[in-house]
Amino acid sequence: MRYESPGPLVSLSLLNPEPRTPTPSAWLVGPAYDLLLIANIGWPLLLLWQMGEGFSGREGLQFWQIYFVTTPHRWITLVLVFFDRERLGQRRFVFLVLAAAAVIFCLGVRITTGALTCLLTIDYVWNAWHFASQHHGIYRIYSRVAGVERSGRAPGFERSSNPVLFSWPLSLEKWSLRLFLLYVIVRVAGATWPYHSLERALHTPDWLVLAIPAWLLVRDIVQIRFAPGRSTYLLSVTALYISLLAAVHLNRPALVLSLTTASALFHATEYLALVAWNVRARNSAMPDGLGIMNYLAPRWGLMLAVFMLVLGSAGWLLNEHLMQTWLTINVIVAFLHYAYDGLIWRGPVRS
Repeated sequence: MRYESPGPLVSLSLLNPEPRTPTPSAWLVGPAYDLLLIANIGWPLLLLWQMGEGFSGREGLQFWQIYFVTTPHRWITLVLVFFDRERLGQRRFVFLVLAAAAVIFCLGVRITTGALTCLLTIDYVWNAWHFASQHHGIYRIYSRVAGVERSGRAPGFERSSNPVLFSWPLSLEKWSLRLFLLYVIVRVAGATWPYHSLERALHTPDWLVLAIPAWLLVRDIVQIRFAPGRSTYLLSVTALYISLLAAVHLNRPALVLSLTTASALFHATEYLALVAWNVRARNSAMPDGLGIMNYLAPRWGLMLAVFMLVLGSAGWLLNEHLMQTWLTINVIVAFLHYAYDGLIWRGPVRS
């Protein structure tokens, strides 16, 4: 998911936000919505919930996370593309070619190899980049809403006395945050590798990469000025991934599993929340230009709740009886989710 300017079931009022006119230091929607659904400040509670089981991950939590949050957040991208007349009209050929390519490629691999191992490997790598891009993209949305200029400086800091700290280009911010998140995700994947010498060699880099979130947090508060939504989001994301890195570094596999579940909920919930915000904003900007989406937007909270419930239930039933078929379909949808996000979230986001 590439943004250049830009959970668990929640109340319909939070899933159906009213768009607001952006003002400096503003929240995207409001403190409750942003903190609970985008910054996901409640993620540490997931650890407390599982403490009695040694952080091994409760089966019930993983059930709801996989079927009713993570799966719908991928499938909702198809709704954003094919139910939005204006968006589909812009790149109809590209969207259809990508869909055909994903189906042909995944079915071809599945039929010729008889297994999903290759597809799942590609999915993990692409999903890692998708996670990193999405987190940085949402941080950039907050920066724009807070009035941060393209130079990466907030108004009033144009003549900073510390150019070394205050003149970093936005490209450095983007790649620093994304590479830090990617490093942690790769370390999580390698937590079960039997390469003890490699594990020991990575202990020093584990400490060195902590300089990235430290610099980003100091830069966010000192350079750009403290903005509650943006700064809280950055703190919550970096705290989660620092915790994941620490769990891998200390060789705590049960804690790694629990934190990985938290990161998956974080990622999917913030995406669904951002989509709800964007759908309502697009509907306000083009009340007659989106086709079916103009009808769905005022009812987005109810529609999303029903969508999550129906898709989650159907996914569970199909997984129980047609597991390989359901996994193949989900991999196809996952690839389209990553590819389409790289198109629909590129450039200015209507707000």
